[in-house]
Amino acid sequence: MTDVSKEEHAETVASLTLKFFKKILNVFPDLKKYDNNDDLLLLKYGAYLHDIGVIFEKKLGRGHHKIGRDLILENKISGLDETSNLIVANIVRYHRKSLPNILKHETYALLGEADRKKTDVFASIVRLMDAVDYNHFNMVDDMEILYEETENILTLTLGVNIMLNVGYVEVLDKKKKFFEKVFKTEVLFN
Repeated sequence: MTDVSKEEHAETVASLTLKFFKKILNVFPDLKKYDNNDDLLLLKYGAYLHDIGVIFEKKLGRGHHKIGRDLILENKISGLDETSNLIVANIVRYHRKSLPNILKHETYALLGEADRKKTDVFASIVRLMDAVDYNHFNMVDDMEILYEETENILTLTLGVNIMLNVGYVEVLDKKKKFFEKVFKTEVLFN
């Protein structure tokens, strides 16, 4: 993978994340409190920077999600206050692997309850959109959503059939679980 594809992947995930957030606003009205420039900037930064630790992963022998969190905390994003930097760092941290745990994860525990909820929402969306561009081929640039309220099922129809690509079904099934937990809904792909 070239540096250009890493940048393109970051841009794709950031774009998909913001588009998806806007599409689910009417499905999950509680999200409207985050539909403002300040919060959307945090979501965009978290999505764009989610893989920032990849280049150090082999050298440091740690997961890039944790390295990325630490890079943000050590270097701070200009223009953001301490809490905002913590939120972005935690979005990056939780875009893969484990779920947030206030008892085990110190950086997450530093956030107040409302900011932990915001982090959960944003990180679960970034994790889901990262899965949509799992192969880093930028095959999906938009999606349609359908929410079946009686069944509590959110179906994402992607512009191309990425499900035919090796490994996608497993990745999507794994990465959607955080979103399903946060939003208390089942996610299907079409």
